Amino acid sequence: MRSNPAERLERDESLNHFNRADNNNNNAKRSAIQRPHLLSAAIAAALVGGLPAGAGAQVLEEVVVTAQKREQGLQDVGVSVTAFSGEQMEALGWDNSLDVAAQTPGLITTSNTGDSANIALFSIRGVSQLDFAEGQEAPVALYRDEAYVSSPGASGTPAFDIERIEVLRGPQGTLYGRNATGGLVHFISNKPTLEPEGSVGITMGEYGQVGFTGVMSGPLSDSVQGRLAIYSNQDDGYVNNTMGPNKRADDTQSVRGMLNFGGGGGSSLLLIGQYTDIDTRGGVFHSVASKDPGNGRSVFCANGDTDCGTFTADQDVGTNNFFGNGALFDAANNRLDDGIGDELEGAYDRADSGVDREAWNYTGIFKTQFANGANFVSVTDYTVSEKVYREDDDSTEHAVVIYDATADVKQFSQELRLSGSNERRDWITGIYFLDIENDFSGAFAFPSDVYFPRFIADSETQTISLFGQVDWRLSERWLLTAGLRYISDDKDLTYQLMGENATDPSADQLLNGESHPFSREDDEWSGKLQLDWQATENSLWYLGVSRGVKGGGFNTPADGADEATIEAVGFEPEILLAYELGMKNEWADGRARLNGSVYYYDYEDFQAFFFADTTSSLVNSEAEFVGAELELILSPGRGWDLLLGISTIDTTVDGANPGCFDDNENTNCTMLDDERAPLAADWSVNGLIRKRWDFAGGGGFSAQLSGSYVGEQYFNVVNADVTRGGEYTLWDTKLAFHGPDDRWEASLFVHNITDERALTYSYDISGFGNYTIQVFGPPRWLGGNVTYRF
Repeated sequence: MRSNPAERLERDESLNHFNRADNNNNNAKRSAIQRPHLLSAAIAAALVGGLPAGAGAQVLEEVVVTAQKREQGLQDVGVSVTAFSGEQMEALGWDNSLDVAAQTPGLITTSNTGDSANIALFSIRGVSQLDFAEGQEAPVALYRDEAYVSSPGASGTPAFDIERIEVLRGPQGTLYGRNATGGLVHFISNKPTLEPEGSVGITMGEYGQVGFTGVMSGPLSDSVQGRLAIYSNQDDGYVNNTMGPNKRADDTQSVRGMLNFGGGGGSSLLLIGQYTDIDTRGGVFHSVASKDPGNGRSVFCANGDTDCGTFTADQDVGTNNFFGNGALFDAANNRLDDGIGDELEGAYDRADSGVDREAWNYTGIFKTQFANGANFVSVTDYTVSEKVYREDDDSTEHAVVIYDATADVKQFSQELRLSGSNERRDWITGIYFLDIENDFSGAFAFPSDVYFPRFIADSETQTISLFGQVDWRLSERWLLTAGLRYISDDKDLTYQLMGENATDPSADQLLNGESHPFSREDDEWSGKLQLDWQATENSLWYLGVSRGVKGGGFNTPADGADEATIEAVGFEPEILLAYELGMKNEWADGRARLNGSVYYYDYEDFQAFFFADTTSSLVNSEAEFVGAELELILSPGRGWDLLLGISTIDTTVDGANPGCFDDNENTNCTMLDDERAPLAADWSVNGLIRKRWDFAGGGGFSAQLSGSYVGEQYFNVVNADVTRGGEYTLWDTKLAFHGPDDRWEASLFVHNITDERALTYSYDISGFGNYTIQVFGPPRWLGGNVTYRF
């Protein structure tokens, strides 16, 4: 049998590593990015099997994760997990919660507006929630220091002073709750230390970027330790605006403080407080003329079309005619765009477009051990997030189409859990309570048509659940896991739709400000049954079935086209039955690691994202997903690290869109027939190669190249041409000098080396305005960083 987690922890004191050639220097750091991928065991053996023992190669350090709410080695836990340390994040140049997707197979991240501070979207194995209404929760749960982050508008945050990130694929409902059908992403901060330490880092780059990070940590008394971390980033924006300052500019400040009472064994209390202020100048898109041919599957307008409007560079407000002449014909793509120029250029006259967000997070984690060896943990969290979002989405000289949104979210959660272990069993049980109060609004206004609908909504969610899981060692090689969670979910929504001077009399009757209250109560359960087989000391196989649940809820239509009825706004809980076969293997004294999994998902009431005109909705459908991932890490010695990965998925969604209710006369009724799920790229590949050379007098030089490929995907469950994202590949590189004992580092980096125009999101507004708005990722970005550690 492989060593237990306690032995591994004793052996591997540090969790944060990239490989270093040790040069007989006991102070040199070891490492291995927990980054996987591609290739078969035969290739792994060929690459490292021929190396003699001790041929300058570094043994991969064991990664300790808390995927099952207890410390385990990454290779010992029967869950598909990718984990990254803080040092690995720094080496890769990551500083935002979305960056983790670059080297995680099966994970795609994006923002629906290009502003990560607005709505950050996570898709694991094609499971995502693209609705931008602030009242929704996602099926990929985001956790911060053991506390659930419910609001998608609070999920795009700076990631600094991080101990590690854990990405768990597949349903995690037994231990993590009702909204983890796709998996979860957990950001774990560095904790206060028993010895004084700190660091200072400065980043400067293109587009006026200036960034700063600072950390101080150490003892305040014999029994109290403290830690203070500061993050700041400012840049001038990379979307060229022909009518004013550049857009997608960032001004983010965040500070996190910690106090730990204890630390010498026994009970401990960790208090965490964090404040984040984000002010971005964004909310802009690239616009392309498009049309609905009458079947709900819009296409781009091509040169010579007589039945399709085109963009004009100067459209008077109030003419009831958004489109005219003057669009630019894009010959390469046979379509008409906004006539401005590059995808990262436009005419944006709304000076206040962008995101203003403030967030306060307070977390308390109390731990103690009873005389009988049982462990008790209490996690208490209170979060407040206030956000204002303003949009100028038409890319013309007059703001003829705008969108405004607000969200004030207050969240309280409390988890109490008890766990223990003996020679045969590891067990955990607990209770969880969550209360979310959310006041939010949205207004998709068309000044050109003098049409100003706005919705205002107040919602409250209360969830209480009981859970338990047991790992039973049937023999030396076989482990049986059984888990169950009961969930009681209560939701209330009060919804109002208001407007003024609507040109459509029938719609005007709906914009009357009438209050519509809705409520629902759902009792659900999730569970897990799995069998692990320790084939050899370094080979683990697991086969399991899980039942995951995502809570039901309410849509908030924003265009005034439908009555506010329960049929129009309500959707049922999503239920997923997932089957998975996985493996975890090591070779060559730990210098090669190969992990992989295959899975089949069978959905009932899949909550499919549907966007039409100006309203987003979640609609219950039937769905099946089939996919696989493979991860490979090689550390063949002499300072080399190789990381490769691949993910593939095939998704099928069938059902009806929200316009297809029996009692609704709306004729816009596109049936979902063999559609692909949104943000479910058919293939994605990641990889990294890194080499470090150590100097005889200490320190060294490192060079790395990393890349990620994302295949074709859609941004709507209705797979129209205008919401299809083409494949793209992004390459990054970094060169760094390391001082003696790695106390300082000076580096140069380039993101998006080839200046790829990666289409990361789009909205089809053909039925309402004959155009599609698109989001493209950042261009090539050069910069440098200096970090000093003490």
